[in-house]
Amino acid sequence: MTTPSTLAAKVLPVSILTGPSTRTLIDEIVASDPNLRFGILTSAEAAGARVTRENVLVEELPTSAHGAYDPAQIGSQVATLARKGLLDHLILECDSKTHPIAFASLFLPQDGGGESLSELARLSSIVLAIDSAAVLGSFVQGLSIPGLPSTCILADQIEVASLIVLNSDLPDERFELARAIVSSINPRAHVTKRSQNGEQGRLLDPSISFDFAGASEGAGWRKIIEGESKPRTTAQNITTFPYHSRRPFHPQKFWNLLHGGFRGVFRAKGYFWLATRMDLVGGLNLAGSDHYCAPAGEWWAAVATKDNSGHVEIPDRLKKVWLEPFGDRRQAIAFMGLHLNPDEIIAQLDACLLDDSEMDAGESSWAALPDPFPSWSAHSHAHECDDEDCCHHH
Repeated sequence: MTTPSTLAAKVLPVSILTGPSTRTLIDEIVASDPNLRFGILTSAEAAGARVTRENVLVEELPTSAHGAYDPAQIGSQVATLARKGLLDHLILECDSKTHPIAFASLFLPQDGGGESLSELARLSSIVLAIDSAAVLGSFVQGLSIPGLPSTCILADQIEVASLIVLNSDLPDERFELARAIVSSINPRAHVTKRSQNGEQGRLLDPSISFDFAGASEGAGWRKIIEGESKPRTTAQNITTFPYHSRRPFHPQKFWNLLHGGFRGVFRAKGYFWLATRMDLVGGLNLAGSDHYCAPAGEWWAAVATKDNSGHVEIPDRLKKVWLEPFGDRRQAIAFMGLHLNPDEIIAQLDACLLDDSEMDAGESSWAALPDPFPSWSAHSHAHECDDEDCCHHH
């Protein structure tokens, strides 16, 4: 017989669930197997609305005085539950305003002394639950749907998930299109249709562990930038292609193009180089009709120039793209869309690059070009993100 003391010696499997259909999915999961003891950490509002079950422990996620979740307190809460050894699986319900990676990062091994949460609890999965109609409305139709975050944030949530559960009352063809869009954004995730047979508990496999490296490196946009050299089209008429250039963008021209939109594109993400900002990497995040640009750290070429010791070690992954005189500065953007004409989009982007005469004028001349983008610094961010995805990727 398994006792609490022996359970306490085990590492508690934890799943993070997010998305507009999360609450219904959690209820189905905990009801599917009355022999499994679940714990649910959720908001105060959701905790009060939950039906009490004998095999389910529900606790509120701790928040700071300003109402934001407190990661340190959440880590302590999870550790306490793990030490008690009274649960078979713990579920963290993540609201739409919080990126799942904010919770996931708690389970990374920590440097320094003392007990690490990773010794007590293990992140098993990040699950996104959403209606397939909402996927099509957000990404294809460019709609703002009540209950959903911005489409850029939704795309980021899709990218980090290891399992995506699609609800659907759509015809098969439309459902398969929604599945294809999600799979294009995150080819690493397992995408499944929500079951109606009461077997939702099988979604949380306690034997697996969340792959942090895979989540960082396996997003669709990364694979397109790093692995594709020409457009690729699927059976659902989804086309993906990379855009690369070693010339900087004229800021005003690129700004105008972004605000005019790319016909048919439902996702574009990557790095860009503005002629007026020689040190800073631009990060583009576009999804549906939503887009934002933010600083994504410094180009390594800028770091090397500023370092007087001459001992800056360039990462191996960048040595193959290094090109003098500008080092790693470049355009590297992935595009995904329906019925796309890649040549047309590439031509639009090429028209935003500095022309030959502007290139010959040199960097001092570039600094005077009109630049409507908001002010950046190497350490400012316009969105919540993890360090791996935002500051150390270029």
